[in-house]
Amino acid sequence: MKNSIMKVTSQLNIFLNPISGNGKALQVYRKLKQLLQKEEIQYQTYIGPHPNSLYTRVQEYAASPHPAEEVIVVIGGDGTFNEVLNGLKHSPRPNLPLAYLPAGSGNDFARAAGLTTDPQEFIKRISQAKTVTVDCGSFTYASEPEKRHYFVNNFGIGFDAYVVHLSNNQKLKNELNHFHLGKFIYGLNILSVLRKQNTFAVTIKTAEKSYHYGDAYFVTTTNHPYFGGGIAILPSANIESHVLDTVVVEKPGLGKFIRLFAKLLTDGSHVTDPQFHDIQAKEIHVETHKPQYRQIDGEDGERASYAVSVKN
Repeated sequence: MKNSIMKVTSQLNIFLNPISGNGKALQVYRKLKQLLQKEEIQYQTYIGPHPNSLYTRVQEYAASPHPAEEVIVVIGGDGTFNEVLNGLKHSPRPNLPLAYLPAGSGNDFARAAGLTTDPQEFIKRISQAKTVTVDCGSFTYASEPEKRHYFVNNFGIGFDAYVVHLSNNQKLKNELNHFHLGKFIYGLNILSVLRKQNTFAVTIKTAEKSYHYGDAYFVTTTNHPYFGGGIAILPSANIESHVLDTVVVEKPGLGKFIRLFAKLLTDGSHVTDPQFHDIQAKEIHVETHKPQYRQIDGEDGERASYAVSVKN
């Protein structure tokens, strides 16, 4: 995947999810629009307030001829960026570069990539006309191996996915987003999920080795350090490493979990714990043997058993 920063003299094609961040994306767009008009920069806006509408719109854009200098700009959260990326990857021109102005509640990819959330700084960076290539993950389900899906953050199964599921389906998240505090809903749901999440068996396979964990609690394949709005589950992960990391955490007792979580939030030493495992490879096969929630770039799915092949 390429993250693009191009000349401001070219037209910006803005793909906007106005409801991201409980309306924060719309506020960011309005500020950007004022700056573009002031600088006399041409732009066109594609709005996608419904699920998969931006997926279709970016496919239509990529199927039509456009000058090479034009820029695709995504405004929204990680889920919006994921949608546009997948639409583009399944279009006639899958390698068109993207620029991203994050305006969601988590913004984990932007944090990992060092992107700005300020519209004025965003325009300044675009003027540098530099294109940077970074990693993204992709996966196929065993049930449909011919269709590849893409993610920029992580594919999580178990504990983190359950937290995301609860958080995305609570009205409190929207209320906190109104005060730019949406990421704290994840913290509020951690204790709830700690009581409810059961362990499950998972098999992890790489080209070199097979791993089996019968007491897994948390399984996530990640492209960079963060999930849940800035929690660094794997500080060493990097979007330019050309590999993916699958993190498996076996269920600790309550006291151990509290200590591990405190380390996760402070010095990152949780990664040295015997119940924390990191499998790194260009391609990883993950198979669960009990229905679990899953999350992809912060978008949740219902409980299911999974057999997925994930690769860089």
